[in-house]
Parts: sequence; structure tokens; C-alpha cells
Amino acid sequence: MARPGLRPVRRRRRLNWSRLLGTLAVLAVLAGLWEVERSPLLRVQHIVVTGGSGVLAALSGLRPGEPMWALDLGQAEQRLLARARYLRTATVRRRWPQTVEIAVTDRAPVAVVAGPGGALFGVDPTGRVLAKIGTGSGLPVLGGVAVRSVGAYRDLRGAELPLALGLVADFGAQRFKVSEVVAAAPLAVYLPSGTEVLWPQGANVAGTIRELRAVLAALQRKGARAASIDLRVPSRPLVVLRQ
Repeated sequence: MARPGLRPVRRRRRLNWSRLLGTLAVLAVLAGLWEVERSPLLRVQHIVVTGGSGVLAALSGLRPGEPMWALDLGQAEQRLLARARYLRTATVRRRWPQTVEIAVTDRAPVAVVAGPGGALFGVDPTGRVLAKIGTGSGLPVLGGVAVRSVGAYRDLRGAELPLALGLVADFGAQRFKVSEVVAAAPLAVYLPSGTEVLWPQGANVAGTIRELRAVLAALQRKGARAASIDLRVPSRPLVVLRQ
């Protein structure tokens, strides 16, 4: 019969072996991670840009040789949007084992705005001024903007600006041609004929366009032309005829 005094000793020995094996397992994992970190097989070797110039790879702050798992993709996207202000979106993805893919889209102009010296610049729906643009773009002019505030990749400011730019976008969606939208109170729209239209704020654009088309059709039937049309109460348009 085994003596009772030996049982605690056996338990302690088994417990010590368990601790030792656990420690060895942890050390093996750490050693493996160390080897993986040093391995060139899981480091950035290629940075691929789609939708934009290869210079964006450098602007992202990513560099060949960095560990793939340690990349801060969100920070790289923020850098791109801050440094390349003509970008609308930037998405950075890992493509294991050694490639990083940068996918970007550019901001698109919806109107043009006049800057110093009469130069025309594109402006996107958020009010960001883009690059210089030619006079034959076919885009409407955004009026009511101080010339001194216009410069490439600046952000325009103004209480009426969001409304004016939203109206430009709505006209495009409705395929209704205008030559200028003035960011002022009241909102004023100029038709290609030169007619000034005072536009209601917060109105249903599609419905207001229908009212405007009806007024223009009635004037055409009469052989008359409007100098201005006040649509701030769309159901009761006020028309001033040209002399």
C-alpha cells in the first residue's frame, strides 16, 4: 500500500510539469511570431493604385517593407483625403501576402465658379473648388461667391451655398438646363434665355420645374418673353415681361 505522504509530492510534480509545458508553449508562440515579423514573406512588396495616379502610393504614407499586419489602413485613407484634396473617396485594402491596394475616385464638378482674373474653376456638390476648367464645359455657373474666396481645392463657405449646390444637382437629375444659380437670398436661377427665376426654398424641385415649364409654354404661345419669373409661391407665379 502506498504511503499517504507520497500523494502530495506526485501532485506537485505533475503540476510543475504542466507549468513547464505551458511556459514552453508560450515561448514557442513568441518565437514563431518573432520569426514571422522578421520574414519578408508577409511584408509589403507592392502598392497598387486603381482609379488614380501612382503618386498616391507615396501620399498614403505606406512604404514597402512594412509588416502587412501592422498597417493602419484607416490612417492611410485619411492621409490620402487630406493630401490629395481632389479625391472624393479613398479605400486601402490588404491583399495577402505582400500587396496593398489603393482604390480612389475623384471629385466631379457640377458647376463652375469664377476666380481671380476671371479664371473658371470646377466646384463639386460639397462646395470644394477643383481645378481650372474651360468655358465650354456646359456646366452652370455658381454665382454669389466672392472671387477672393475661390482657389484650387479650397472649400467655399456661405449660408446659401448648400441650397444652391443642391439645386444644381436637382436640375441635373431633372435634365433641366440652367445657365447660372446664384447662392443668395432669395435663390435666383438664370435660364439660357437670360430669364431670371426667383426660386422657392425648400420646394419640391420636380414640381416647381413643372410649374416653370407651364409658364414658359404659356409665354411661348403668346409670343412673349419673360424678364423675370417669381416662383417663390409656385402656384401663383409673378411674371415680368421683357419690353
